[in-house]
Amino acid sequence: MIWMANPSPALSQRATIQATAVVVGLLLFIQVTSSPNSYRTTEATAAPTTSTGFDTITLAMVGDLMCHSQQFERARTATGYDFQPVFEPVKKYLSEATLTFGNLETVTAGADAKFTGYPMFNTPVEYLDALKGVGFDVITTANNHSLDRRFPGVVKTLDELDKRTLLHTGTARSATERNTPLIINNQSFKFGILAYTFSTNGIPIPTGQEFCVNMIDTLQMRKDIEAIRAAGAEIIAVFIHWGDEYQRYPNDRQKKIASFLHDQGAMLIIGSHPHVLQPVQIMGGGDVSSFIAYSLGNFVSGQRKQYTDCGMILRMKLIRNRETGEIKYNQLDYIPTYVSTARGYRILPVADALQAIGKGDKTHIAYTPDAREQARIQQVWTETTQHMNSSLFGFNVFEGNAAESEKE
Repeated sequence: MIWMANPSPALSQRATIQATAVVVGLLLFIQVTSSPNSYRTTEATAAPTTSTGFDTITLAMVGDLMCHSQQFERARTATGYDFQPVFEPVKKYLSEATLTFGNLETVTAGADAKFTGYPMFNTPVEYLDALKGVGFDVITTANNHSLDRRFPGVVKTLDELDKRTLLHTGTARSATERNTPLIINNQSFKFGILAYTFSTNGIPIPTGQEFCVNMIDTLQMRKDIEAIRAAGAEIIAVFIHWGDEYQRYPNDRQKKIASFLHDQGAMLIIGSHPHVLQPVQIMGGGDVSSFIAYSLGNFVSGQRKQYTDCGMILRMKLIRNRETGEIKYNQLDYIPTYVSTARGYRILPVADALQAIGKGDKTHIAYTPDAREQARIQQVWTETTQHMNSSLFGFNVFEGNAAESEKE
């Protein structure tokens, strides 16, 4: 059971609503009951415990991890490919979280399957090395490019993720794997992770291998949520590939599916596919509340049009009372990001970049020498904060570094 502390009168009068009157300092609680572990239960590295009887865990989530041909060409080296510099400017934010999630919108089917970008992606496996190296823990694989190299591409991609101990969900190599939910244990937290997509871009799912990609199907999603809860998950997160490309607001179908997932008890509903940021929402009040990010946009891609060249890192903290079993969700913010191409593809934390630009610190990892990019980065800060901030329930930009820069 998930609920919000001290709901407003408007919330208490309705069972399922958008929380437009929730006070700053959002608190979510989960009533915990014990249940057995599942086959795919995984022990994550524990976060530090406090001395006051509480466990804490921090989450970081990003949107689409894409790789257009210009990206892997810029990453080419004499001996292969190196994508580490792409993620290095944001590594500290990704690696400091207990669990970091991203949506892999490509496959790694190997050189024999030919490396390509849009419209049918296949990316060098060194891309996964970089993801592992900067702190990603869980990769969702259900999206409209899951079958870009058909079923063999699904198998090869999951094999390569396994080699790097990157957890995954959304596609599967067998019916058994598809029907065995992913649950992550961290201290006293038990996360159930599910992922779905609206499409495979017209590529048919092979007969007899319908298990290979999780499609948006409310009947199946209800069964999956029931199964993952029965297998021991207490916090359920659904990563969902949906919506209209390049639209900055969710469509009616997204809202309906979000409402459905809320009714099933999903605490986190994290969207991707539009390639631009879409607002967040708290749905429900009283007994049940769900946090919804309709689209986290592109984290990295070769797209350069306005709004597609930027994204964000969504961050949240959960604190569990060891004595009562209650889980309080009391920190929520985001870090705007921008994809720079001036020194190769690099994901820049916008606040850090603004600070480096303001100081003229050319040695800073987030600095870009390109005047057009410098202007665009300032624009991204304004666009993102105006579009995403919501003081109604305490969702605001992390501006520590930016604030320091302004003071100086």
